[in-house]
Amino acid sequence: MLAALGLTLVATFGAMAMVLAGPLTPIKFDVGGAASMLNPYFSQNWQLFAPDPVSDERGVIARFECNGNATDWRDITSQAIVRTQGSRFFPPRESRIVSSAVLQRFAEDDLTERLLKKHNADLAPPDERVRRQAEEVLARYAALTVGCGRDDQRPTAVQLRFVTKALPPWSQRGSAPRDAQPSTIDSAWIRL
Repeated sequence: MLAALGLTLVATFGAMAMVLAGPLTPIKFDVGGAASMLNPYFSQNWQLFAPDPVSDERGVIARFECNGNATDWRDITSQAIVRTQGSRFFPPRESRIVSSAVLQRFAEDDLTERLLKKHNADLAPPDERVRRQAEEVLARYAALTVGCGRDDQRPTAVQLRFVTKALPPWSQRGSAPRDAQPSTIDSAWIRL
C-alpha cells in the first residue's frame, strides 16, 4: 500500500514537471494550476536555449544633477556586480535590480512587434509606462548607490545612458573582431 502511494506520488510529480517544462499546449492550460505547485522551486528558465538567446552585453551608466551642475558619467552596473561577487556565501541581490530593470526597459512583446511590422501601431502601441517605470527604478537606485559623491549632497535629477555591445554569433566567436563599438541610448533627465 505504501509503495503504491509512493509510486503514485512520484508519477504525479513527474507528470506535473513534464507539463510545466513542455511547450504551451491546451493541456498546460487545463492542469497548469495543479502543475504550478512545483513553482518556484522547480521552475525552468529557457532564456539560454530560447529562440532569442542572449546576444549582447548591456550596462547602465548615469550622471547626476548636483547643485545645478551635471556630473560625469558613472558606471552603476559594474558596482552592483562587484558587490555581488564580493561575497560568495551570502551575496546581495543588488545586481538583480539593475539587470531586471534593464530587461524591463527593453522588453518587447512578440505580438506588438508583429503588429508594428504590419503598420498597425494603433492596435498595439508600445507600453511607454513600463519603460518609464524601469528608468525611474534605475534612477532611484543610481541616486542611492552612487549619487553626487558626497554624503551631504543629494542629486535632484538623474540621466541614464544604456550601453549595449553586440556579442559575436557563436559560430564566429573566434574570428569576430573584438573592437566592436557599443551603441548607446540616453534617457531624458529624471527628476527625483
